[in-house]
Amino acid sequence: MVFKRMFQRKGNGYVLDTSMFVNPDARKYFGETIDGAVSNFLATAAKLKGVQFYMPPSVQKELKYFAQKELPNFKRIIVIKSPSLHEMKVPAIVMWKLLDEMRTRVNAGLRVSEKFVKDQNMPIDEKLHRLRVQYKEALREGILDSEEDFEVLMLAKELDAAIITLDQGLVRAAEELGIKCMAVDAFYGHLKEL
Repeated sequence: MVFKRMFQRKGNGYVLDTSMFVNPDARKYFGETIDGAVSNFLATAAKLKGVQFYMPPSVQKELKYFAQKELPNFKRIIVIKSPSLHEMKVPAIVMWKLLDEMRTRVNAGLRVSEKFVKDQNMPIDEKLHRLRVQYKEALREGILDSEEDFEVLMLAKELDAAIITLDQGLVRAAEELGIKCMAVDAFYGHLKEL
């Protein structure tokens, strides 16, 4: 019932993250491929009245990088809007927590690197591959780590809109700022209800 009211309200709307179409766990609700997922979402969204969908230009550009074909009606259904970054304020405690977490993550990344440097038994190609995976997990997993994610966050804050994402870093940052988030599976289910 709460989700149904969210969809029926006027204004505010939903800010879409790239993960909705690129992450296989999210994309499967709309299609097998990125292009299929975007096309199916646009077809569904076009049928809804009074529901606004937004996306920052940086996210649209990122999505275009992954997509194989142009979608001519994309901008008729999804409003492309930049957040007003010069006018918006972020609480100091959020920055303090981010800096504290970055210090912890950098130290974790150093420990991962040290472990691989000391291991003399692993072939170099395998070592590099495993180092990349573990280093990325240590530094980037579960944290706001891109310009695109930050713009999704700020646009949702500015519009008092809900973010549709599977990105756990974005979800955590949204929780810190009191911004509504909806997982893609729940979002898909309620789109279908409408």
